Amino acid sequence: MKIAGDGGWKRTLITVAVSFGLVISVWPPILVEANKEDEVKNNLKDVEEDQKKTKNEIEKLKKKVDSLKEDLRKLEKDLEKEKKEEEKAEKKLKKAEETLDQQADRYKTSVRSMYLNGGTNQMASLLAAESFDEFLARFEMMRLIIKKDYKVVEKYYQAKSKAEKAKKEVEKSRKEVEEKTEEAEKEYKKMVDLLKENRSTLHQLEEKEQDYRQTLSQLNLEHLKAGNFPYQGPLQRPVNGPVTSGYGPRGGEFHTGVDFDGTTSTPIRAAANGRVIRAQSCSCGYGYYIMIDHGGGVFSLYAHMWSWQSKVSVGQVVKKGQLIAYVGNNGRSTGSHLHFEVHKGRPGNYTNPWSYIQ
Repeated sequence: MKIAGDGGWKRTLITVAVSFGLVISVWPPILVEANKEDEVKNNLKDVEEDQKKTKNEIEKLKKKVDSLKEDLRKLEKDLEKEKKEEEKAEKKLKKAEETLDQQADRYKTSVRSMYLNGGTNQMASLLAAESFDEFLARFEMMRLIIKKDYKVVEKYYQAKSKAEKAKKEVEKSRKEVEEKTEEAEKEYKKMVDLLKENRSTLHQLEEKEQDYRQTLSQLNLEHLKAGNFPYQGPLQRPVNGPVTSGYGPRGGEFHTGVDFDGTTSTPIRAAANGRVIRAQSCSCGYGYYIMIDHGGGVFSLYAHMWSWQSKVSVGQVVKKGQLIAYVGNNGRSTGSHLHFEVHKGRPGNYTNPWSYIQ
C-alpha cells in the first residue's frame, strides 16, 4: 500500500507538471504583446512628460537669455557714450596743453615780471616817482600788470584742472560700465551653457521617444496582421487650405502626394476612420509623419510635422475628422504646409489621393 501510494503521488506530480507546461505553451501571445505594448506606452508617456518639462525649462532660459542680451545692449550703449565723453575730455585737455605751449613765453614773462615787480623792486619803482600823480599812475600800472599776469596763469591752471577732473570722472564711469558688462557677460554665458545642457537632454528624450514609437509601430503591425477592418471611405480633405501642389510630375521629379497650404497653427484631421500605424521622424524628407490604416488596403500619410505637433500615437484608433496634428515645416520643406499621400494595398504603394477624396 505504501509503495502504491508513493507511485500515485509521483503520477499526480507528473500530471500537474505536464498540465502546467501545456498551459504555458498555449498561453496567448496576445497577452504578452499587450503587456509589452502597455509598458512601451507608459515609457513613452513618461518621456513625453520629461520632454514637456524640459521644453518649459528651455523657454524660461530663453527669456532669461533674451533679457540678459537686452541688458548687454544697454550697457554697450552706455559704454559707447562714456567713451565719447572721454574723447571730449581728451580733446579738451589737449587744447589746454596747446594753449599752454602757445603762451609759454607770455607765461615766463609774466612770472619774471611778478618776480621783478615783487617786494623791494616794486617799492623802489614807486618811490622814484617825481610827483604824487606819477606815484598813483605807477601804482595802478603795477597793479594791472600783476593782476593780468596772475589771470593768465590762473586761467590756464583752472582749465587744465577742469579737464583732468573730467577725464578722471570719465575713466571712473567707464571702469564701472566695464565691470557691469563683464558681470553680465558671465551671467549670459551661464545661461547659454544651461540652455545647451537642456537642449542636449531634450535631444536624448526625442531619441527615446522615436525608439518607443517604432516599437509600438511594430507591435501594432502585428495586431493588424491578426485581423483587418473594412475601409470606411471616402476620405475627406485633411486641411482646410488651398492646394499648392498636385500629384504627379513636378520639376523633373514625381510628386507622390498633394500639398495643402497652412500655418503652424492649422489643424490636420484624419481623412477617415482608422488606426495609426506610424508616427515617427524620417530622414527621407518627410520630417515627422503620421500614417493611418483605414482598412481594405487604404492608407493615408501626413508629413512635415514636428514630433510635438502630433496629437496621436501608434496603435491609436482615430475617427474621421479627428485632430491628429498641426501643419509644420520639418524635413524637405520650403514653407509650412501638409504633404498628404494615399497608399493602396500596402504602405509605400502610393496612388493619386483625389481618387479617394470626396
